[in-house]
Amino acid sequence: MKHRHKKKTYSGYIISAVVLAAIILVIILLNKGGVPAGKSNVVSLDLYVMSQCPYGVQAEDLIIPVVKQFGNSVDFNLNFIASDSGSGNFDSLHGENEVKGDIVELCAMKKEPQKYMDIILCMNENAAGIPGNWEECSKKLNLDTAAIKSCYEGSEGKQLLSDSIKKSNSANAGASPTIIINGQEYSGQRDGLSITRAICQYSASSLCKNMPACTADADCPAKEGKVPQCRNPDSKNAVCEYVNDAKTELVIVNDKRCSSCDTTQIVAALKNIFLNLDAREVDSSSEEGKKLIADMGITVAPSFVFDSNVVQTYAWKNNPKLQSAFEQKNGKYRIVDEATGASFYIDEKARQEFLKSIGITPGDNRPQIDFFVMAYCPYGNQAEQIIDAVYANLKDKADFNPHYVIYSNYQSADYCLDSTMKYCSMHGNQELHQDVRELCVNEYMGVKSWFDFVLAMDDNCTAQNADSCWEDVAKSLNLDVQKIKDCEANESESLLEKEQKLGDMLGVQGSPTIFIDGVQYGGARDANSIQSALCSAFDTKPSECSNTITGTAATSASGGCG
Repeated sequence: MKHRHKKKTYSGYIISAVVLAAIILVIILLNKGGVPAGKSNVVSLDLYVMSQCPYGVQAEDLIIPVVKQFGNSVDFNLNFIASDSGSGNFDSLHGENEVKGDIVELCAMKKEPQKYMDIILCMNENAAGIPGNWEECSKKLNLDTAAIKSCYEGSEGKQLLSDSIKKSNSANAGASPTIIINGQEYSGQRDGLSITRAICQYSASSLCKNMPACTADADCPAKEGKVPQCRNPDSKNAVCEYVNDAKTELVIVNDKRCSSCDTTQIVAALKNIFLNLDAREVDSSSEEGKKLIADMGITVAPSFVFDSNVVQTYAWKNNPKLQSAFEQKNGKYRIVDEATGASFYIDEKARQEFLKSIGITPGDNRPQIDFFVMAYCPYGNQAEQIIDAVYANLKDKADFNPHYVIYSNYQSADYCLDSTMKYCSMHGNQELHQDVRELCVNEYMGVKSWFDFVLAMDDNCTAQNADSCWEDVAKSLNLDVQKIKDCEANESESLLEKEQKLGDMLGVQGSPTIFIDGVQYGGARDANSIQSALCSAFDTKPSECSNTITGTAATSASGGCG
């Protein structure tokens, strides 16, 4: 897994958890990267992370021991992913403490270049305590604590972070972790042996002398259109061989009336799975489209229909999870709607009934954006800031409807409203309570107050202290605290039931999930892209649609909780 600030997103309809998991597994099997012509005495390993990203922390914890083992045979470079606003001001996905964590770790690298890896591992033992645990770790390891502190608290540390961010941006590293070995991005399995093996593809180190060429297919670099296979795995005779993957045809049934049904990037992702895929698109109104709709029982677009050859592909034969995302009918295989998130009804009557059920009135020149978040999902918080910028520009020209992702029987009662576990949230019951309070603010004080409250809560409170923190935030905004309390005490279940029903109807699985006039939005997650999609839903666009949004909200983000 990764935490992302990446510009790369899947446009149109994002593959859901079932297919996404399959994609990840298959891409692991088809790890990209060329076979080096020769070996080198020194191999570069560049790691780009966020200091409080759990996936970045995991990567550091497994890579650092490998780097230590190789010693001078590996040129290890650690840099951080964040946003530099200038004048010593930075933004990072997990907040101010992550920025401080980045700075103190960079200062440790500068002041203690021989020992800095140890302080990072020590701090990672309690990543949630970063940066507050750095000094204890420094003293425990007998580092130059005074020098690190002077750097950390002064301008030197800020300059180090600014330089580090530039390196991350130059490498187009927006996902934590991003691992680059000898200039090739590594996307294989994340364990010490796999990283060691990846280094040994390039390294002349003695550590690599007895390393088998491969122990599994995943160890073999990918070649376009070819399936890698490890022969004689985990032996001195191991070798990577390649065979042609089976060809398969994909026909996408789309609808020209749907302005948000771009499938370009999702097709690109599928081509990374099915290595000899021939994809084309037909409109639902065409004769071929009508026949496929009838034969396959298609009701919503876009719909992805494969020919029977798909079962002969390497991905299909080796990934049962991938198979579970398809249904077979009349000799063809279609990715199920629950997996693609497709929601544009092809039948006009069915589409009108669906829109009415979620409060949309076609032809009223007032598009509606429904966005589902969790109060303390960092990706949802990013989306809130981005959509707030769109709201600030369009204001009441469109309807902005915030919603919340509510699960049932999730984890334990610590994540739920009560012991029946009917209404739960991913980051604990304090997040769920905050979901309710934010719903109350929207219900009784309006969406402007909702944005003000939510963004202030994101800055000042956490999923661990929201219950004791929220009142001061509400008072600072002159919100009616007693009204929020009464609403929370008396309306929690009814509000959460409503959210859960709507989420289930729309097939919402994670935070953030965005719909524009009932169609799931899957384009770039930045303010201008979302505004463009929302403005395309107007019958007559207001002048505000021509305004360009600037600042951090204009920067594309991705990733999600769910």
